[in-house]
Amino acid sequence: MRKLTLIAALTGLALPAMADDAALLMGVSRYDEFRRVSNGQDVLNSADALRDAGYAVSTLANGAGSDMDRLLERFAVDATDADRLVIGLAGRFVTDGTRSWFLARDADRPSPFGLDDAVSIEMVMHVLSQAPGQAVLILGFDQDADGEIGAYLRQGVGRLDVPQGVTVLYGEPDMTDGVVLDALTVPGENVMEFVRDSRRLNATGYTPQTLIMQPQGAETPSTPSSGGTIPSLRAWNDAQEANTADSYRDFIFDNPRSPYAAEARRRLDQIERDPIRLAEIEEDGLNLTRNERRAIQRNLTLLDFNTRGVDGIFGPGSRAAIRNWQQSNGFTQTSFLTTEQINRLDAQAGRRAAEAEAEEERAREEAIALDRDYWEETGARGTNAGYRAYLDRYPEGIFAGEARSKLAAVEETNNDEARAREQALNINPVLRRLIENRLSQLGFNPGPVDGRFDDSTRRAISRYQAQGNLTATGFLDQPTLARLLADTFGR
Repeated sequence: MRKLTLIAALTGLALPAMADDAALLMGVSRYDEFRRVSNGQDVLNSADALRDAGYAVSTLANGAGSDMDRLLERFAVDATDADRLVIGLAGRFVTDGTRSWFLARDADRPSPFGLDDAVSIEMVMHVLSQAPGQAVLILGFDQDADGEIGAYLRQGVGRLDVPQGVTVLYGEPDMTDGVVLDALTVPGENVMEFVRDSRRLNATGYTPQTLIMQPQGAETPSTPSSGGTIPSLRAWNDAQEANTADSYRDFIFDNPRSPYAAEARRRLDQIERDPIRLAEIEEDGLNLTRNERRAIQRNLTLLDFNTRGVDGIFGPGSRAAIRNWQQSNGFTQTSFLTTEQINRLDAQAGRRAAEAEAEEERAREEAIALDRDYWEETGARGTNAGYRAYLDRYPEGIFAGEARSKLAAVEETNNDEARAREQALNINPVLRRLIENRLSQLGFNPGPVDGRFDDSTRRAISRYQAQGNLTATGFLDQPTLARLLADTFGR
């Protein structure tokens, strides 16, 4: 569990800054209680590149929980006044679906009462949120591992509630150093373009079209030209956090000589011409209600484009489904909809629904035809065997009621005849008790021995008849009575 001092640091405790930019790299490949993680320490390979780029870097290889606590506490202090923040974690992660943890080397298997020696990813992201727009969290873990660990956790990282301005990059452990060496620390390199070009990296949280962590030609914070931080860096961070055309225009106007001015102009031009941003603005102008969004999600789902829920909220699942649908229909893949596309989608879903309904109707008619054919070969012949055969195949079929009614009528007729045969025997009360007593001795449980043939007695007689290969009616006849009396007086 996190220590109190760490919690205080993560909740914004005012402490003096120790560096303008800070980075923390922790990789674990060997665990006391879990299998080894291949390439778990690769993330540490990028430490020198980060130092050259002006970061105060802390590293930890195969660290215990107490060591992780110590470094995180120090990093939380450094982060309170940092311009840029980078954290890289590689190894084994666990999640309950909504919360995720990074396991220390000495982490024990979780119990229903807690998880020790693990770092909360939510708390790490909270620290990073102090440098919005220039905060990157890199997670390296086995993307295919999702087995259960303990009673309520599974391996991997769950859904992340990423704070505003924090970029989360994740992939296999061997990708964690590459993104730092080839993107984060390269002057003028667009980190997001690097991620898009990579087939093994994913991004979530703050994912603008352009994210440059090392400006082209800018002096690093560790060697400022005139002391203090780079001029206009705070304003640049503010402009990136807002990420609007107005924010970049204001930055250019207020800081025309800033080393970030050229990038601000490029981003402004990109925003004004970006087809995705224009599509987003167009969709916003439609003012879709939540019910209209639900209808769109239902239509996409009906067409086999999984939105991961029908809740009226266009999250990552819905946007991915829209983008895939646009690709399948020859539209620009913006993940935002136009009126034309909504109408096209609705028409396609309507056609698919009609086709599904027609198919269901054909299947229903075919089932009815098969039902009728089977009836013609069984129950329609008017035999008890035919009725039973039909009910075995179609207990809820078209003719099931008729078959049961016919069988019940036959059974009632048989019962009337059996009852008449029993009455003809003129069994007196004394003999009735003798019969009940014998059935009881034989283990057929006729109920109280009182000379009254109730339902229990009838069932006992039926079981006796069935066991003796007699016609099982539940009523006495001459063969049944003779055998039962012979059994009685023969003992």
